[in-house]
Amino acid sequence: MTNAINIKIIADNCRGCRRCQLACSWHDPGPLNPRLAGITILRLDDGATDYPLINMECLERFCGKQNRRPEDATIDRITPACVDACLFGALECLPMEENANE
Repeated sequence: MTNAINIKIIADNCRGCRRCQLACSWHDPGPLNPRLAGITILRLDDGATDYPLINMECLERFCGKQNRRPEDATIDRITPACVDACLFGALECLPMEENANE
């Protein structure tokens, strides 16, 4: 079940807030370090455009990092911490059979 997650990037919705990076690094052992997160926000066009870039490991297999809330206990679907943290809808989960990042 943990492998059946695919993250789609909707770059037009990204505002560069880096909440996804913080959520990812929050679950890593050691000090909080967004630079070591599995997702990075690239600044393009001299800072006019932000683009979330997910590392290949995250795209190939679910990392297991997720926010656990009481309401999640009744949901069959697992949402990665980075997707859950995005307030602007720049990241969303798809079933693996759908082609993400077309």
